[in-house]
Amino acid sequence: MVPHLRRPDADDCYGRGLLIVAQLADDWGVEPLTVGKSVFAELSVR
Repeated sequence: MVPHLRRPDADDCYGRGLLIVAQLADDWGVEPLTVGKSVFAELSVR
């Protein structure tokens, strides 16, 4: 299952992880592997 950005409802107990990453990171993505996946984020160093 490839993770995707979602907009959780206020009373949802999950689904905010990638939303937080997308707000903080300059770029992020998912690369499917033969088994599993690799999720990455790029952050600027200022």
